[in-house]
Amino acid sequence: MLRQSSLTYIPLLAVFALALAYLAPSLNLPVALAHPYVLIPATQTNPQEHHQQQQQQPVLQQDTQQLPFGSRRSHTTKHSSDATVLVAGQDLPSETFTLKHLLHRGGKQFPGLFRRLDLDSADLKLLELRTGRPHTHRLKVKATKTLKPRDQSYRNQGFRSFDASIAPESWTTEVIPGPDIEDKDTVLQLSKLNYNAYMERGSAGWYDLEGKWTVNSTFGWEEEGVRGHVYASEDNATLVISIKGTSPLGGGSTSTRDKINDNLLFSCCCAKVDRTWRGVCDCNTGGYQCDQRCVEDSVNSDEVYYTIAMEILWTVQDMYSGANVWLTGHSLGGSLTALLGLTFGIPTVTFEAPGDRLAATRLHLPMPPAIDWNDLPLYHFGHTADPVFLGQCNGPSSLCYYSGYAMESKCHTGRSCVYDPVEEDGWKVDIRTHRLWDTIEGVIKPKDVPGCKPEVDCVDCELWTYT
Repeated sequence: MLRQSSLTYIPLLAVFALALAYLAPSLNLPVALAHPYVLIPATQTNPQEHHQQQQQQPVLQQDTQQLPFGSRRSHTTKHSSDATVLVAGQDLPSETFTLKHLLHRGGKQFPGLFRRLDLDSADLKLLELRTGRPHTHRLKVKATKTLKPRDQSYRNQGFRSFDASIAPESWTTEVIPGPDIEDKDTVLQLSKLNYNAYMERGSAGWYDLEGKWTVNSTFGWEEEGVRGHVYASEDNATLVISIKGTSPLGGGSTSTRDKINDNLLFSCCCAKVDRTWRGVCDCNTGGYQCDQRCVEDSVNSDEVYYTIAMEILWTVQDMYSGANVWLTGHSLGGSLTALLGLTFGIPTVTFEAPGDRLAATRLHLPMPPAIDWNDLPLYHFGHTADPVFLGQCNGPSSLCYYSGYAMESKCHTGRSCVYDPVEEDGWKVDIRTHRLWDTIEGVIKPKDVPGCKPEVDCVDCELWTYT
């Protein structure tokens, strides 16, 4: 009888244990797992392998032993059951975004480096005291239409093996929350958010997502590669990722190290401007002749920042499974986010980005007539005095030329929102106006938000022939 009675209590004890584990967080009871989610260190995979892994199982696992930040973060996200039917143009509640993480992916000099820095409220207060700038931004939200590929294999390969004019029936239209780009304060806050990305982030709190790096023995790692600043809404349901790359001649220690990316993505043929230029690849076949396949292969290299920025995006999506993601960036960072936004149908707002349509074509990303630029939430803010945004920072009369930059592309994907300080305020076209703070103070703050429209008749590299 005693043995039977003991067995009777075992199921009851199991139920009690499960209930206790479930109620522990709300009752502030101690539990064995200090944090339910820990990011497993990433490994080098190609895009197709990455998405196959995501379909099989999430990258986030319940294991606090992998990385040292186990007890510091809570990554609750809004699940699909919480979603409501949205109508394009519908005003949604504003969201407050706070800087949560910095991710740094190494480039050619440090190809295996991938680091992450987490920030809590105390970190933010210290950072704001040190810099004098807030790292919390309130943005107005509006339901926006976007296009996404029906066949996920397009995404898996970054569209590289497909024709750029994929049939319209290959796409599906979705309505998702996005930033309200008609709201002046929202545009201003996004520009300030990008400006914060240029400040130095020296900190001992970085840890490695892959590889084994020692901060003290890898001098210069912060000055090379791509950095993503991750802002999250109060419920972690929406994220804003600001991608920082090079700002040509606009300051920052990365500009000389990352010049190859600017010249690969934004020049007509590997920055082979004239006989005095060596070029960043060997695709020029003489004069204004260029090997099309060669230049496409050069842009498709894993060392180009498009691929590196994509890895940052994937990592953030893994950290916050199911969250809405918006992208933003300035200069090269803006063009990188635009390419990602075009690839994945993500709401994207850029500032003073060089023309990205040339790079998108070489990456075989979707283009008209397969899609209509008005159907994508992809917006480029710039002004008429910025030679980088206009594609005019090239040739012997430009400062870019003497600094080794061939910024020749001028056409943008999506829609362009162009301020006109040249006509309205008498500004001159000057590379110094490409600095983001000058644009914020002199253009974005005092002026109304311009209308946004596609660059319909824009053509890049008219003098070149591609074979």
